[in-house]
Amino acid sequence: MKRIITRADDYASSRSANIAIARTIEAGFIKNVSIMTPGPYLAEAAQLLAHRKDICFGFHMTLNAEWDNVRWGPVAVKEQVPSLVDQAGYFYQHPSLFQHHPPSLEEILTECDAQLDKLTAAGFNISYADSHMLPERFIPGLQQELDRWMEAKGLINHRYYYNFFPGGVPSEIESFERVLGSLSDDQYFFLSHPALYSEEMVQCGNAEVDGEELARGRDQEASFLTRKDLNEISERRGFRAVRYDEAVPMSDV
Repeated sequence: MKRIITRADDYASSRSANIAIARTIEAGFIKNVSIMTPGPYLAEAAQLLAHRKDICFGFHMTLNAEWDNVRWGPVAVKEQVPSLVDQAGYFYQHPSLFQHHPPSLEEILTECDAQLDKLTAAGFNISYADSHMLPERFIPGLQQELDRWMEAKGLINHRYYYNFFPGGVPSEIESFERVLGSLSDDQYFFLSHPALYSEEMVQCGNAEVDGEELARGRDQEASFLTRKDLNEISERRGFRAVRYDEAVPMSDV
């Protein structure tokens, strides 16, 4: 049967994301959850899902905080990672800013260790790692350091599994079925950011992303992903939603 790696991102970043992602897990289609350790609701996130043995949990390496009104900073002591924070002590909003404020690779790995340790201390069994906003695009040498770090930690490396599901998260079941029917025999990656509509999510905006639009879009994703017939529809088309530890690295596909 053909495979779809189904992932929900930004768990622990907000209560709206926590509740929505927990509901999608109950519905059954989402099999992988990437956790944002610096988020303010990690304890709640752990209480909701850390006990689930059927879900593959991931370390969502976070070095940036993109919103204007919602900010977060390092898990490590700030004095240990001064090159990662702005004058206010928060992460830089966009990873492209690292081109003007080059960070220390050693400090990034210190922060990665701190974030991963906090996740495991919260009760999560972490199987894979990925990165928020892909800062490795802008930091020379970081990709190689992260590859070595993930291997040393025994974590599945996300970058060998990208073959995006066309069109992202659909709004209607009919479009989902059409896309499934058009796909070849292959393995695909389905990325989502479900969150309930709330004032909390509306506050997540910046000059490029309208908070109201973001909140409604993520709520729409949550509504779609809490449907209980997505696995049945997928399997009818010959696809099965899988965890990273059930998937095949793209180099071997």
